[in-house]
Amino acid sequence: MKKLYGTPTLVILLSALVAVVFYRFTIYSGNYNAMAWIVPFDLSIYRLAGQDVAHGGLLYDGPYIDNFPFTYPPFAAVIFEQMASWSDNLIISVWQGGIFVCLLIIILMIFRERGLRLSPLAILVAILLTAATPANEPIHGTLFYGQINVLLMLLVALDILPHKWRLPGIGIGLAAGLKLTPAYMGLVLLFQRRWWAAGISVLTFIVTVVLGFLFIPDAKVFWTDAMFNSSRVGDHDNTGAKSLRSLMYRVWGIDGGWKWLLAVLVVFILTCLALRTAYKLRNNSAALTVAGLSSCLVSPFAWYHHFVWTIPLGIVVFIAVNQAVGDRLHSVWGAQLAGLLSFAALILIQLPFVSAPVWEQLSSRGLDSTTFLHPWLSTIFTATCLVAIAVYAAWGFIPRKAAAKSSVPAAS
Repeated sequence: MKKLYGTPTLVILLSALVAVVFYRFTIYSGNYNAMAWIVPFDLSIYRLAGQDVAHGGLLYDGPYIDNFPFTYPPFAAVIFEQMASWSDNLIISVWQGGIFVCLLIIILMIFRERGLRLSPLAILVAILLTAATPANEPIHGTLFYGQINVLLMLLVALDILPHKWRLPGIGIGLAAGLKLTPAYMGLVLLFQRRWWAAGISVLTFIVTVVLGFLFIPDAKVFWTDAMFNSSRVGDHDNTGAKSLRSLMYRVWGIDGGWKWLLAVLVVFILTCLALRTAYKLRNNSAALTVAGLSSCLVSPFAWYHHFVWTIPLGIVVFIAVNQAVGDRLHSVWGAQLAGLLSFAALILIQLPFVSAPVWEQLSSRGLDSTTFLHPWLSTIFTATCLVAIAVYAAWGFIPRKAAAKSSVPAAS
């Protein structure tokens, strides 16, 4: 197992970052603040849907709050039934706290998958990284709306990241049963040549569909109508929509059609090349990241808070820089420099996704509303995800010599 270099430096820098993040939240005057102790909007709809299931009601016969309907597969409502009777305080505590727990588990899993030893200081670094995640706009949006995306990411990660005790496709199947988009992540299983796991993921998904039909009276409505209507999820005019289709509509006026399908094909090819690189380099964390980002880009509709995969993106870059620098500078001070540079790389890769309470002008919300270089600045969020996939795809074609193993012990 490898050491995470410069952990003392990282603990100091990340502690300062967490302090700045929470200070920025305390002085943020806007209404868009996930730290408010209220039941988030989407979580309210989840609970209402669960209450309908508990009373044998219909899910897809109309909106729940204002004009917003229940947009998830029937199986999701079967799960949400467990929250039907929860009080406001209980549902806020469990759901929002659960998001942070899921994020911590994912970060620790990436640490282990990348071969890092989970020393007490490394675990502390992971905890601080988790505490800083509200600075990421997709995570802040997930907390603000009470979204399910982080739980889905954990289910998928349990299938992909562990080298030994991983789920054999069950996580992806369950995630797809809760929200269709994670089915795309089965692509990773195919590149890993885990044919049985891919088959089990399909079988698990089928089981969730059957359970939906058993417990939801109007399950047929979702599978024959609602799932094909992306307008039920949102409007492409909304700047919070960050998929390729929404971006092409707002920037160039392209409303689907062959041009969008061609763009989807290009992203899919780049994703396959990136997954080839990940398989070649045995980097399951990178595979999880590029496939997750791609699933949002090619989706007919994806809100900004669906891009929770930007967290693994940051962690993968953070670890890569840390190990690349630390492996070359064999001294205590070299290790601390590795910590400093990996922290800087993390901040840099996360800047396009900074949350509004932390830095409103640079956030996607701020860039979407500015008239300067409009609408090009508003493309940075989506473009960064696309560039990340393309760069990693190209990385696999760069010739590299086998690195000589150093006999010098790593500094901490």
